[in-house]
Amino acid sequence: MAADLTEYDIKFRAPALPLPSDEYDRNNAIKLNDSLRLYFMQIDEQFRKSTLKNQSDAQGWFLS
Repeated sequence: MAADLTEYDIKFRAPALPLPSDEYDRNNAIKLNDSLRLYFMQIDEQFRKSTLKNQSDAQGWFLS
């Protein structure tokens, strides 16, 4: 199997998720949701940037 030599320009990491309490706590659930929301927003933003770059590269190649 070939090695993946692609360079990724990702400037964030997965967040450290808060540890759960023994019993359900609304504030802990809100903190967990906020952490995950931030992470997925960063992933979404990164995909949008890379997709636009690939499209512009392809268009530049086609027009040259």
